[in-house]
Amino acid sequence: MELREVSNEEYKKIVVSPFTRFEQAEFYALNASKVDEVKYLIFRDGKDRFAFVGGLKDNIVKFPFSASFECFSEITFNNKINHYHDAVNSLLEWGKNNKINKIKISLPPCYYNMPHITKLENALFCHGFKPEVLDVNFEYYLSDFNENYEMNIDIKARQKLRASNKHNLNFEKTNDSQTVYEVIKQNREEKGYPLWMSYQNVMDTSKIIPSDFFLVKDENNMPIASALVHQINDEILRVVYWGNIRESNKLCPMNFLSYNVFKYYSTSKFKIIDIGTSTEDSIPNCGLCDFKEGIGCKCSLKPILIWDYKNEN
Repeated sequence: MELREVSNEEYKKIVVSPFTRFEQAEFYALNASKVDEVKYLIFRDGKDRFAFVGGLKDNIVKFPFSASFECFSEITFNNKINHYHDAVNSLLEWGKNNKINKIKISLPPCYYNMPHITKLENALFCHGFKPEVLDVNFEYYLSDFNENYEMNIDIKARQKLRASNKHNLNFEKTNDSQTVYEVIKQNREEKGYPLWMSYQNVMDTSKIIPSDFFLVKDENNMPIASALVHQINDEILRVVYWGNIRESNKLCPMNFLSYNVFKYYSTSKFKIIDIGTSTEDSIPNCGLCDFKEGIGCKCSLKPILIWDYKNEN
């Protein structure tokens, strides 16, 4: 299979159905300054089959270079497993010819497209990509939400949700993105977690990926929790950030927030809310994992695979 490099403009014309909005030409262009060079790759064997876009820096190519995951975008659909193997083989030949030291690929959880991701992961493994990280991702299936939600969740989560409902909290979808961001920023500072996106990053990304902003306010109308949600494709949402300020912990606002976010989308066209990983380099944050399972989430693996040129010699 032939692999050719194209420009951002060519990529946009060729890839009319990117895997998700992370694979849009506009998203890559927005984040291009984070790497030395963006590589727009098209796999062809008589017809264009796949597209894959990586960021080159220090002789390492990362897929993605500024997102949570990346996958082949199909240009021709209904591809057989040999097409994936041929494509990965051509990716490695391209890497060797361009003296690439490493190729790092972070795949999405399988529910984004199980047959497609399964065939790609198999091809990567068979051609020498080694699992470096097996993160645990959590997701909420909106079909699980109904009038019995409270009774179907973990008993501790149920108790906290009931407690939150006694504090006259208010949930709202809002256009006040600045306040949503400031709550998240305070949450990250208090917990000692990094905040990878600036407010300007959030706003620039929201021009490309449709985004929803939510606030929880206390009985004094003070913001105490918030959420930023991306519409990753027409069926899957992704919680980019959510959190509460420390002094509001006794009000259990995260149980209130998660319940209301699930309720808000339960009658929409969307099927799944991707809540994100609760691991770092595979090691679980047990408290965070327990919280997400407690509110009704299921979990799946989100692998990172590495090909290292030095292992070829």
